[in-house]
This record gives sequence, structure tokens and C-alpha cells, in this order.
Amino acid sequence: MAGTALPRFAAEPDHVIIEAVRAVDPAMTAAQVETVLVATVKRRPERRRLAEILSRSPDLLTSGRPEGPRSIERLISALRQEGAAGLQLPRCGKCGAQKPLTALMGEVRICTHCGSRRTKRANPCVICGSYNFMGRDRDGQSRCTRHPPDEGRDVLGELSRAIASLPTGLQPPAVATVIRSVARTRAGQLKLLWAWEDHPDLFTGGGAAGPPRTIPLIRALIDHGATGLAVPPCPICRRVTELSMVLDDRRCCRVCWRDAHPQNCVRCGKSRYVAGRTLAGRPLCQTCLRGDPLNLDLCCRCGTHGQIITRNEAGAVCKRCYQPPIATCATCGRTRPCLYAGTDHPTCDTCLTKIRQHRPCSRCNLVRRIQYCGPDGEPLCKPCGAPKPTCSQCGHPRRCHGRTPQGERLCKSCWQAHPVSQRTCAGCGSTAKLFHYALCTSCAARRRLTSVLSTGHDSMRPELEPVLDALLHTSPTTLMRALQADRPTHMLLTALATSPGPVTHATLDRLRPVKAVQVLRATLVAGGALPERDEHLATLDRWLSRTYARVPHADDQRQVRSYITWTHLRRLRRLAERKPVAYGQIVSVRQEVRNIVRLLEWLHQHDVSLGECTQEHLDTWLAEGADARSLVRVFLNWTGRRGYTRPLQTPMPSTDFTINLLAADQRWAMVRHLISDEELHVVDRAAGLMLLLFAQPTSRITQLTTDDVTDHGDKVTLRLGRVPVDLPPPLDDLVLQLARRRKGHASLDGQTKWLFPGGHAGRPLAPCHLNRRLKAIGIRPRLGRNTALMDIVSELPSVVVSRLLGFHQNTADKWQRERTGYGPGYAADISHRAAHNQRRSGTTPPT
Repeated sequence: MAGTALPRFAAEPDHVIIEAVRAVDPAMTAAQVETVLVATVKRRPERRRLAEILSRSPDLLTSGRPEGPRSIERLISALRQEGAAGLQLPRCGKCGAQKPLTALMGEVRICTHCGSRRTKRANPCVICGSYNFMGRDRDGQSRCTRHPPDEGRDVLGELSRAIASLPTGLQPPAVATVIRSVARTRAGQLKLLWAWEDHPDLFTGGGAAGPPRTIPLIRALIDHGATGLAVPPCPICRRVTELSMVLDDRRCCRVCWRDAHPQNCVRCGKSRYVAGRTLAGRPLCQTCLRGDPLNLDLCCRCGTHGQIITRNEAGAVCKRCYQPPIATCATCGRTRPCLYAGTDHPTCDTCLTKIRQHRPCSRCNLVRRIQYCGPDGEPLCKPCGAPKPTCSQCGHPRRCHGRTPQGERLCKSCWQAHPVSQRTCAGCGSTAKLFHYALCTSCAARRRLTSVLSTGHDSMRPELEPVLDALLHTSPTTLMRALQADRPTHMLLTALATSPGPVTHATLDRLRPVKAVQVLRATLVAGGALPERDEHLATLDRWLSRTYARVPHADDQRQVRSYITWTHLRRLRRLAERKPVAYGQIVSVRQEVRNIVRLLEWLHQHDVSLGECTQEHLDTWLAEGADARSLVRVFLNWTGRRGYTRPLQTPMPSTDFTINLLAADQRWAMVRHLISDEELHVVDRAAGLMLLLFAQPTSRITQLTTDDVTDHGDKVTLRLGRVPVDLPPPLDDLVLQLARRRKGHASLDGQTKWLFPGGHAGRPLAPCHLNRRLKAIGIRPRLGRNTALMDIVSELPSVVVSRLLGFHQNTADKWQRERTGYGPGYAADISHRAAHNQRRSGTTPPT
């Protein structure tokens, strides 16, 4: 739907008026005329009306004709006081005198004297017929000065005594003084007396039925110390406010009056109160009035037409560019842009949102700010209750996201594709969609981030420059959301800004909450602000520090710490130099340490130290718990060799993999489900098929990168070991989708190498998270992987399994033995290991 361009007098009324004045007196500058115009004709609708008249008849400034609105007379008078020449004040259309033209005679303006004479001629006295009109009687009939209404009646005295008879505490003379200050004429006093005679409760709450001076009289009496009087509320809404309108012979507030006079809006067609009118005078509701082209003006900051919030010396400022003045919020105490900055209670936007009324929405049941009501008055939040008008481009009923220069509605999709959404950024000068304050999202994010990192200082510390550069590589929209005052990231960056020294891993380890720190750390590492480190190993170190504190005895704690350091941590740290430590390796260490600590706590409860532990104590503890308690075997062998404990025998942990296998038909049913169910997410389908077909653990699946995938045209290969493996359909298509999509949070500048990107920047999907996803669709990762590997080693040699699937040769041989059972080779291996252990201990093997 194409919009109609506004005429120039409506779009630029000030320019039209200035040009008309300067055409008469070129000596007046445009700035002088504009200053006088804004001070004299303050309302924009009045200036539009004046511009329309002058665009048709510019000679009204010089001819003295009494036509047009009275604003012409006021403007000419003000300009002449500023020294304008050639301008002529309009003359009375009846007597021709140059006087204030306050009355109308048809379309011609006349002076006050002539207007009064016309009023008298139109209202002859009902008694004598003379034209000396001075008022009306109680029935509304005209009376002259010789026959005034209620002639001979002491109006002021009766009214004073009537009010003084109430328990006001004032005497009649004092009441008379107050009445004369409010209603100076006899006619005004008589109207008050008539109203009191008709409504005895006029001054005690029923003032809505009286004339206009009733409420000012009640307020004046109260100010003079009167008691027992009541300012009347609106008879409809019962609010105590200004009763400036009349509805059904009673005074009411403007809100109730406008609600009682609805009209059909010319834009949306809904029956609502009239908030404004179009250029043609047709009614508009409040919502449509905001987008009416007449209310749009050129913003002095972004240079686009928009809804104007305020005006300053530079010009109009639209809603997007307006920034409230800086003040200290009375609620949170922070110095930031605040509304009501000129009052005693300035409030920032965050606090204002919190203190607004929030109730459960009747449709979505979420606690939100209620802005709409349903047909039966039920509360509705903005997303549920906001009207969805028709988009002018696509024609679909959708929420209005923006408007064209002509005021036409655009939905979000059409707005983003429309040229009107692209504007020049005041920061970088690029043409893009602006975020706020005439800045694009990138410039707004940079300014906001710099402000947060400068907390407590006049400028940002040089040590925080790498942090700034790393965070600016993230999505500007995501960064702006994270920098909101109530978000954990904002609190973490504020802590970094106020703490001395550079930002290191140790600095972040001291901060909380842990999850927000993990996200920030990953972003800084991916952006180069921090060096890489193995987070699984660092997490284990922090966990061990807390777990050591649970050991009761200091000597036992020292032995546990020594064992973990030289047995597990040394091995994991050497491994971390070649490749990342797997999540499963950390879990196995933690599980062993938990059982060691539980044993030491049990011994402490029985007043036994680790050195005093006997085989009987150990057997009792093992019998009371689960099979996982046998994981202390390696630790007790270590302490026994070093003389910390006596030799203790602990059973080997169970290695029977058959208890962790699925039935063959159950495994293939899962495979068919992943192949056929296209509603499952591509990540779940691809990972599940890799696990069930190629026996890949989730810790290795998540480490796959796009470099491991090769598309040969007729086939797709995936490098799991030294030799790439051909992928069967539909797994090949699923892997290609992952390689091409690569959507996730784990990317900076839109780039990521991971086939399964995770939620942290530069990191893959966590294996534990992938395990939860697979369990949610009915796949138990450990059982599925064991079953698949057991089936594969039964059909392929162990060397082929090792080269294709990436398993170590010893692991492949181990599973081969599990599949075929233990034979003579296993017995020989056991005999060889027993002889080797005896030689180390200095004993002779039996013959």
C-alpha cells in the first residue's frame, strides 16, 4: 500500500512560515523568525494551520485583512516588536480598528467591542426586550441590566452564610472574602448559590454537579483553614483529579470524558477515544497517532524522520537517539541515564522496569507488566495482548516493527529488508541498522563495554585492552545483552575493572559465579587475551583442593596428596602436553579419590588411622558399600609398598563388559530409529550413529573438526584413526550438514572448526552434555558403545580396528580377548607378570 506524501506546509510548517515572513522583510534572519515563531505559536498543529493559510494567502501579513486564525495577529505583533518592517496588523472586520481581534463574525475576525455588541443583539431581555444583555436567569433566559436575575437578592451574603453554617470553622466575613477572590462577579456567585440550593452536598463531596468555580472555591476555602469540606472526585472513575469536562450535567475528568466519546479510528478501525486527527481531520487513536506522518519530524542526530521525544537547541531528537540526562538513581544509587532527573526521585530505566506493576498474564501465565486487557477484562502482557496490524509490504497480520517515511507499518522481516531500516551510524559512519543513540550495534557494544571496563576510573586500564579486543570479536547483539546491569557478565567485568593488575587465569579462578566465569574465560582464550589451558585438568585441581580438606588426619592427607600428584596428575599433565585430557579420564580419577576419602572418613569414625588399618577393617568397609569401593586397590598397594600401611588385599574391580552390553536387536533398532526419524536434531542423529556404528565414545565425537570430513563427490569419509572411514548413508549427509552449518555459540566472527560446537567460545560440545542429549532420545552411550565395539572386533582384526577407528592397539587386543574369551596366551601373560613382580620384590618363584 503506497503512502501519500504530505504537503510541504504539513511536513515543514516552520520553513513555510519563515519563507513567507522573509519574503516581506528580507532583513529578518531565519533564526530570528524561528525564535519568534516558536515563542509565539507553541503548538505544532497551530503552526501547521498557520503555514497552510500563509501558503495560500501570503498577503495576510501585509494587507491587514481580518482572516485566518488569530495566530497571524500574534505573530505579526511579535515580529513588529522585533523590528520587522512591512507587516500590518489585521483590522476589525466590522469597525476597521486595529484592536485585538478576539471574536468571529462568520469567517471574519472582529474586535472585542464589536463581538460584545453582536452578543447583546442576539440575546434580547425576556422581560423588556432591550438589547442590554448582562446574563441569564435560572431557566437560561436572557436578562438585561435593568432586570437582573434574582433582583434584590443578597447573593454574596446568602452564599457566605450557607457555607459558614457547615462545620468549616470559618465566619461569614472570612467566607465572603474567599468567595470574592474566586468568583468576582454577581453572576458567578449566583451560579454557585443556585447549585448549592439544588445540591446541598455541593461543598462536602458533591461538587461535580456545580459550575466551574465550585472546585476552585473548595480548594481556596481549605487553604484558608476550612474543615469538613471535600474536593469532589470524578463521579465515574472516583479519582481526585482536575474535573475539566462535563458529561451528563456532571463535571468529570478528561480521561472519562474521552472514553465516553469514542470514534472509529481511521487507521485501525477500532472504536477508541480520539487522541488526534489526520491532516484531513479524521480521528486517530493513541496507537495510530504515534505513527501518523504529522507527528514524525526530522531528528537532528540521526537525520531520519521519527517519533520525536524532545527538542533542544540543536533541534528535534527522535526516540531512538534520545538519551536521558545523567543522574544518580534514587533506587539503585548508580550514576547513569535517569528519567525524572530534574525531580527528587530520579530513576534509571532498569529500576523503572522493575518497579512497574507486574502480574501473571492470563494467556501465557508469565509474570510480566500488564499493558492490555482481554474482552472480559482479563490481564494481558504486551506479547499476548498487543494488536497485530497488517504489514503494508507482505500483508500479513504481524506486530509492527517499524514504519516507512510515510508512516506505513512494517513487520520485522519487511523492516529488516526495507532501506528505511539502514541508517548512518554516528560512530563509525557505516550504513546499518542502528541499535540506540544513533549508533549501530557494534559501536554501541564498544561504547558500553568501554564504560563497564572503566568502572571506578576515569578511563580504562591498559591491562584491560586485550579483554576489550577479545570481547569485541563476539556478536555485538550477544555482547549488549550480556552487558545488562543484572547479568553475571556485567558483574564479572566490573570486578576486573576495579581490581589491580593484568587479567590471568588465576584472577578468573577467584571470581564467581563459576558458570559465568567459564563463559568469559572461553571467550578471552578464543580472542587471544588469555593463553590456552586444559580446563578439565584445571577443574580437577580445584576439585582436589576442596576434597583434600575432607581427610581427617594431616598425615593421611599428605599421603593422599602425594599419591594423587605422582600417580595421576603427573600422568595427566604429560598427556595434556600432547592432546587435551578427556572428560572420562577426569571422571575416573575423581571416582577413585572419592572412595579413598570415604575409606579414610570411615576409619576416622572408628578411631583408626590409615597406618593402623587391618585387613579386617578393610573387608568390613568393602562389604558395607558398592563394588566401586574396590577402586582403592591401587592406592592401598602404593601405601603398602612405601610402608605407610601393612600389606592389604583388595579385590580387582570388575571388568566384565558383558554386563554393560545391549542385545543385538536392540542396538539395530536404535540405528533404524536414528535413520528414519527426521524430526530428531541433526546433532543427535549424527552423534548417535557414530556411537552405534563405529563405537566412538562421546569424548572423541565432540573433538571432531571440519578438517576430519572429506567430501569426494561420490562418497564422504571421516578420519577417526590413521585411515579415513567411508560413511554410509544417511550418516554422510548428516555429517555434511554439520560441516556446512557449524552453528553454535562456540565461534568468534562466525568461524569455528568444531563439527559439534559447544556453548563456550572456541570450545566443542561437552561430552557430558552430549551424553544427556543421547539419553533423552533413548540411547545409553556406554552400553551402545560397548555393544558396537564388541560386534566390530568380532568381525575385523584388531589391527584394522585400531587403524580405522582410532583405538590403541592394546585396547583393540583387549576387546578382542573379551570377545573370544581367555586362552593359553592370557595364562602365559599372567605367569610372566607374576614372575616379574616376584623378581622386583626379591623372592624366588616356585618351581
